[in-house]
Amino acid sequence: MKRPTKLSYVFIFAIVILSGIGLFLSKDAIADLQGLTRQQLRKFMSVVQLIQLYYVEPVDWDKEMEGAITGLLNKLDPHSVYIPAKKMKEVRENFNAKFEGIGIQFDVINGYLTVIAPIVGSPSDRLGIRSGDKIVKIDGKSAIGITREEVVKKLRGPKGTTVKVTIIREGVDEPLEFTIVRDEIPIYTVTTKFMVDDSTGYIKVNRFAATTSSEVEEALISLESQGMRRLILDLRNNPGGYLHEAVKLAGKFLPGHALVVYTKGRSGTVEDEYYADQFGRRKVRLYPLVILIDRGSASASEIVSGAIQDYDRGLIVGTTSFGKGLVQKEFPLSDGSAVRLTTAKYYIPSGRSIQRSYKGKSLQEYYQEAGEAEDDSLDNKENKPVFYTKGGRKVYGGGGIHPDIVEKESYWTYRMSKTTQKIYQKRLFFTFAADYVVKHPKVKTTLRRFNREFKVTDKMLADFKAYARKNGIDVNDKEFDKDRDFIALTLKAEIARDIWNNDGYYFVIMHGDQQFLKAYSSFELARQLAHGTFERK
Repeated sequence: MKRPTKLSYVFIFAIVILSGIGLFLSKDAIADLQGLTRQQLRKFMSVVQLIQLYYVEPVDWDKEMEGAITGLLNKLDPHSVYIPAKKMKEVRENFNAKFEGIGIQFDVINGYLTVIAPIVGSPSDRLGIRSGDKIVKIDGKSAIGITREEVVKKLRGPKGTTVKVTIIREGVDEPLEFTIVRDEIPIYTVTTKFMVDDSTGYIKVNRFAATTSSEVEEALISLESQGMRRLILDLRNNPGGYLHEAVKLAGKFLPGHALVVYTKGRSGTVEDEYYADQFGRRKVRLYPLVILIDRGSASASEIVSGAIQDYDRGLIVGTTSFGKGLVQKEFPLSDGSAVRLTTAKYYIPSGRSIQRSYKGKSLQEYYQEAGEAEDDSLDNKENKPVFYTKGGRKVYGGGGIHPDIVEKESYWTYRMSKTTQKIYQKRLFFTFAADYVVKHPKVKTTLRRFNREFKVTDKMLADFKAYARKNGIDVNDKEFDKDRDFIALTLKAEIARDIWNNDGYYFVIMHGDQQFLKAYSSFELARQLAHGTFERK
């Protein structure tokens, strides 16, 4: 009996896939699919046969099939995607919020594997490994010149296994030897939390993974124990994640059985509804709330901020969000890969669809449009559909969440000169700060006092410019002077990171961030909103 060729397997694979999909479809959809099988699959196989017969080089059909699937999904919408098997582990780790290893944030700087910060509670943190440490050997072999990919392979590993590292530390004459027992390392979704003043708390959430709600609850309890009576919740540059975690987070601030989000599928009827108390909760916070969003806030971030806005529960500050309101369902394939397919759209309580238009746009145009500056004024909303909050305020559809208070400028949107970009890329802010703290131990004090009293002097800036030149940066004096305030703020923040880790870095940065400062000064407006007297700016 003649064995099937690889080309035959491609055909068989296509038939099996199309047949299997029929298990999930309606009778009308199956009829459409059968028409597709008769007409389009024959066309597809003709192209495959032509490639097999005439293409100039041997064909890797596994790669070609992955390309075909990717191309097919790209034509549907920007968020339906194919995930190769080799990428699935990374995806799972990201959303399960843990991996196994030694627990450091790192970069390779001038050929040295450098610790940016130990992850709190990790094996590295418990052993006293510090920000700025350079790992020069791993298990007795040189790590100088190591690549980022090699770092992951050598330092990650099963819980309970050991790895020996040799570290050189600024201010310590002899290399330090550590034997690290690998453990489960949480990937925190709360980037930082701190008290801004005696009554104002700040929490930054970077994405919505399996532990986000519990992390935020711990942060709230910690800040409340320090006297927090009002909160800034920062969802900027948060691309979203798990829907149920967004519902849980919104439920911490929405009393009662409040609808948070619902979905509609192809039929246009409501498929699923999610409520603030659906997953249980410890308590509901009713203190003043301001939420920060920007064009990097998407999906779950937009669900939280949109629901809070629709119930007039908190003030939204920043710029219009990304506009990603498509629901994806993941379908595993037999080889370990998966298809993440859009099956519905998200709608928030006022009836707004979060999703902005993607019809007639290439993938590049769709994402480029999100990053381009948009007129956030209300004048630009006149052609957008109007909806109303619970309190009767106008809010606008057409994609994304439009803030109550528009503030475009932030630390993260500052346009650095080419000189400063090069300095950033070489991590010179970080390394200069680490050296500075070693040479100036008296800089260590309380964080608030440091932020209030420490000044980056003209001499420090001159020393930093010379340091950059010494490290191969062709410093343009005019560009350096243009970025002077930004450079000073970044240096101060990196010094704070060296002493107080991420909390110190963000505490300092936020006090030079215009969107944060606008949020901080808007609590009176948030109070007016709660009392129904707020007028949108």
